Amino acid sequence: MKVLLVMSGLAAVLAAGAVVGVQAVQPKTEYPRPEAMTIAGYEGWWNSTPASGNTEGLPQETVAVNTRTGKIVDASNRARNDAGLPTLPSDVNFDVVPDPNWPANSIVIIDTASGKVIEDFVVDEKGSAYDQYGQPYQPKNNF
Repeated sequence: MKVLLVMSGLAAVLAAGAVVGVQAVQPKTEYPRPEAMTIAGYEGWWNSTPASGNTEGLPQETVAVNTRTGKIVDASNRARNDAGLPTLPSDVNFDVVPDPNWPANSIVIIDTASGKVIEDFVVDEKGSAYDQYGQPYQPKNNF
């Protein structure tokens, strides 16, 4: 009787292992949409670090303002970035005062220390940048 119980228990364990193993090797059929994997924000000379590491003369904190809405949509703070922390628009204490001279349908990059626009570029209604030919910017695959 004990042998029968042991063999039944062993058979149950092997059957459960086979089911789990079969499920583990099933190919993935659902993947996240590319939009969900996109890293948000704008990159440029204002928030990049030169290869030399010397950031002298570069802005220490910037905000990106969408001229369609007048809202801050991105921010960069070198001290937070150097500490390995992300910078959210809510982390920056800056009051946006829309300027009628700002280019329409654009993002303006503002140095928060001076309040001056240091860069601007045209974007579509979703905030995607256009290239120098007026076409939606398509980053190159560098893989």
